[in-house]
Amino acid sequence: MRVLRHYEGLTEDARGAVVVIGNFDGIHRGHQEVIAKAARLAHELSAPLAVLTFEPHPRSFFNADAPPFRLTPFRIKARLIEALGVDLMYVINFTETFAKLSAEDFIVEVLNKGLGVRYVVVGDNFHFGRGRAGDVKLLEAMARDNGFGVSYIERLTIGNAEAYSSTYVRDYL
Repeated sequence: MRVLRHYEGLTEDARGAVVVIGNFDGIHRGHQEVIAKAARLAHELSAPLAVLTFEPHPRSFFNADAPPFRLTPFRIKARLIEALGVDLMYVINFTETFAKLSAEDFIVEVLNKGLGVRYVVVGDNFHFGRGRAGDVKLLEAMARDNGFGVSYIERLTIGNAEAYSSTYVRDYL
């Protein structure tokens, strides 16, 4: 798996992927399901499979003084993602400038112009952009004009109980 720490000026072989977006803390069953859906699409489209994640974790960026909460250190997270068959891992440096990027600009500048994504797969509770203003509906609405497809996966539940989530895992730990 190639790890790329930027989204601008990529070579053609690092563009045009089926991309899963998220923080992927813990690589729990919900994360695995989203990546598996993207892997099937990547195979169908003969495209690379990629994960787009952020470092530092946005929660750490916005709450730098909060106690540590990460389930999986970055290097272990990368190894776990690689073991799921991912070809490319885009790691965007979550800075103050990046945090100010609107949801619409994230779609146009990062996903379209930067990564040239063919398809995006996210969880149904995915939010992005300044103030977490973007959601799946916005992503779907803008995808066609920006030349890519979108799918989302509904949250995987544990029996009839809660959905798999990193927060759920943290609460139990």
